[in-house]
Amino acid sequence: MHANELSNNTTKIIDRLIEYGEITGPFVGESGSKPEQWDNFIEFKKNATEQELVLLIQHPHPVIKCYSFDLLVRKQNKNTFEILKSSLTDSSAVYTQYGCIGDKTQVNDYFIRSVLGFGPKNEYITDKQNKILDSLILFQPNIISEYKNSLLETIEPKKENYNRIRNIALNGNKFAVIGLAKYQKIDDFKLIDTLLHHEYYSIQEFGLRAVKNYPDKVFWNSIKNIHLKQIKKSGSFNYRLIKELYQALVQYKNPESRELLDLTLNQATKSAMKYHKEYIWVALKKYPDKIYDGIIEKMNYSEYELNNLEYEWDL
Repeated sequence: MHANELSNNTTKIIDRLIEYGEITGPFVGESGSKPEQWDNFIEFKKNATEQELVLLIQHPHPVIKCYSFDLLVRKQNKNTFEILKSSLTDSSAVYTQYGCIGDKTQVNDYFIRSVLGFGPKNEYITDKQNKILDSLILFQPNIISEYKNSLLETIEPKKENYNRIRNIALNGNKFAVIGLAKYQKIDDFKLIDTLLHHEYYSIQEFGLRAVKNYPDKVFWNSIKNIHLKQIKKSGSFNYRLIKELYQALVQYKNPESRELLDLTLNQATKSAMKYHKEYIWVALKKYPDKIYDGIIEKMNYSEYELNNLEYEWDL
């Protein structure tokens, strides 16, 4: 891209967008004040031509790329899909601030959400193109993306995809192990069990998420060991691990799994009990089975507490 292809006015607005350095909504912070960047964006929207926006996709600053792509999506630009495809390997970081929530994402993930998750539906992205997009993101090895990880975790276990997903898992992608578990092949036992035995709880969590898809007896001792350690803890709780622990455990739907729930209610430390009860409740609401009848009643929640849980978890 060449700067002389942009109007002077657009160039000045770009300089202000870069100086602020983040993408924002119309309100930021606890007070909900309007940031200067929102005014800059509105000016950018009013002044930049569609031709300039297409050129600015090649701009070196991620904020300019993302704002330009957002506007092209809003304008229903016919080149949206090709622009998105050509940007899938762009993993450069971009910072966002919406209300009180600040975050860091990647340009490719921002582009994907701009098309699939935010704003008006772009009529140039057809269902067929969506499928092409998902396939490119999933199986092009040089694409690093949170959306790719989400696809790997939620992918349907089609026979023709097994080898490719397994290769991604073998290359260290933990989300691919979760997707791979849906095939329920004993050949993949080691990949899952390695995660369950990892020294870090944040990695064990992925193993438990895989077990939700493959609740085989070969993982039972690993589940029991994780469970015992967690109910004995009196602090430094890993809430995500506990949540995934019970959602994996209740997939077994057998007397042994019920015994572990009873063990929690009888032996969890006083400081841990609150969290274990809540995550047992979540697991049983999401994955009910008659073998667990009576467990929720044993937790002695009041009607007020149950209403709060249902509101918080939207279950």
